[in-house]
Amino acid sequence: MSFIFGIIAFVILLPIIVFVHEFGHFLFARLNGVRVESFSIGFGKSFYSWTDKRGTVWKLCIIPLGGYVKMLGQSDTPETVEEKKNAESKLSATEKKQSFEFKKRYQKASIVVAGPLFNFIFGFIVFFMLFIFRGVPLTPSVVMDVQKDSGAYVAGIKSGDTILSINDVEIKRPQQIAKIVQTFDGKVFDIKLKRDDKTLTVHATPTRQGERYILGVSYSSEFNSYEPVGVLRAISLSYETISGIVCETMKSLWEIIAGTRSSNELGGMISIAKVGGNALSSGFYSFMYLIALISVSLGLFNIFPIPVLDGGYLFIYLIEAIIRRDIPEKVKEKMFFVGFMFIIFLLLLSNVNDIIRIIK
Repeated sequence: MSFIFGIIAFVILLPIIVFVHEFGHFLFARLNGVRVESFSIGFGKSFYSWTDKRGTVWKLCIIPLGGYVKMLGQSDTPETVEEKKNAESKLSATEKKQSFEFKKRYQKASIVVAGPLFNFIFGFIVFFMLFIFRGVPLTPSVVMDVQKDSGAYVAGIKSGDTILSINDVEIKRPQQIAKIVQTFDGKVFDIKLKRDDKTLTVHATPTRQGERYILGVSYSSEFNSYEPVGVLRAISLSYETISGIVCETMKSLWEIIAGTRSSNELGGMISIAKVGGNALSSGFYSFMYLIALISVSLGLFNIFPIPVLDGGYLFIYLIEAIIRRDIPEKVKEKMFFVGFMFIIFLLLLSNVNDIIRIIK
């Protein structure tokens, strides 16, 4: 059943997030007078399509692993840059006015940045709507998994236990636990648990992982109660939630780059499906919360200055604005090739990690 929920969740959440991202590109392309030739959700052969009044072909394709907006004159890949340059010479005066490549740099930058921007805006709106109409989730600190040989494992903490307090500090949310664990100064933690309607106390010593301490447990994502909030508080919490996602993501990536955290923690499509399935089975709130979280994460990832990503294009436009001339096409081709290979490496690494976790 969890496998089915995972597939359903993946098929639902990814197209939504991709549509939001690509619609940002589409809208700003239209606003800047660029002709959008096609808007695709998914890759491969389309199973449904239609053409709007301005000639844009809207497509739903059989492989729901992404999407794209195809603009007139846009150079998409290093293999087609020269081909597209030659094609540009054949464009009419009207077509040049509608071509992406003939727009000013600030117009190109606005089109490129609109995709990630819309992901952030969408995430903010979803968080705000969830908080204002349902409230802030009070996630129970119910242990879902215990890492072998961790401090929690040695202390005898088991899946299904609810952590009530640590050193007499009441635990209302799992996030509190991580903060308390970081204060570890060598003294054993007294942890009060609820297990099968019984209360017991165990003594645990956090274990060091890179530059931080961990207890070695993961928690249930199910929300069982909510705290009502007003509009201003909902706005503040939405901002704080997005800021937290950005900060934690950047911190984790830096730790991986610095070698203080294992790259084995990276997850791919299987991880997304698994988490999505758990959220979907937990209810509408959990699933929408996850969609907003992934939307923000996708927006953040896309603004990294890696060629082939939106941030890579922005980086190139910035350099060209500084030097006041275009970067040679040959140099761009090499930059895009390196960026493309790096993205392929990340995709392979994250998905191989998923497969290894399944095997183990």
